[in-house]
Amino acid sequence: MEETLNLEDILEVIKKNLWMIISLMLLFGAIAAFATALLMTPQYEANTQILVSQSENADSVNNQDIQASLQLINTYRDIILSPTVLDDVVDGLGLEQSTGALANQITVNNQDQSQVITVTVSDENPQNAEIIANEIALVFQDRITEVMNVDNVSILAEANVGDDPSPVSPQPLVNIAIGLILGALLGVGIAFLRAFLDKRVTTEEEMERHLELPVLGTIAKFEK
Repeated sequence: MEETLNLEDILEVIKKNLWMIISLMLLFGAIAAFATALLMTPQYEANTQILVSQSENADSVNNQDIQASLQLINTYRDIILSPTVLDDVVDGLGLEQSTGALANQITVNNQDQSQVITVTVSDENPQNAEIIANEIALVFQDRITEVMNVDNVSILAEANVGDDPSPVSPQPLVNIAIGLILGALLGVGIAFLRAFLDKRVTTEEEMERHLELPVLGTIAKFEK
């Protein structure tokens, strides 16, 4: 005889194992909080914005100039992350990491049809992130003139992390929430596994459901 679980059965299984589920949620939430606080290093970000425009020698801006600037942005992105720029940044700031390691700390983005390039630097030290981001912008502005013989790059906004920056990662609340969810899923899974393996009949309702026969009476348990 095949049995199916209805909503009442599911709620009953959860109710019987509620404390176990809650305990696992708290355990996994605590583990996530501990790992976030003690095992994960906070990371900070600093952003600088670079404007790619028409040549400074141009008297006016037209659509062709703008389209040409937009087409160059992908090239500029590659140049920013190239040793041509980053070697000078490492040497100029006396950084200990390699050019490749520094490149892994940098993200270069721009919105569609925008002439603004945003350079984001992540670092364990917010002030270092700010200094590196601003140095990248300065070096790129200087080197692009030599590399491509253009003068259409200007710094739109310097990086500034402020006096009390907040880390972008890790995110304690998100990690704790994930821990709670994992604990709940594990607890519910164990609860249903136990219910599946437990073949004992403990209530009149279960007896009727298993045998498909009405219960005519019950025998009370007497103490000796």
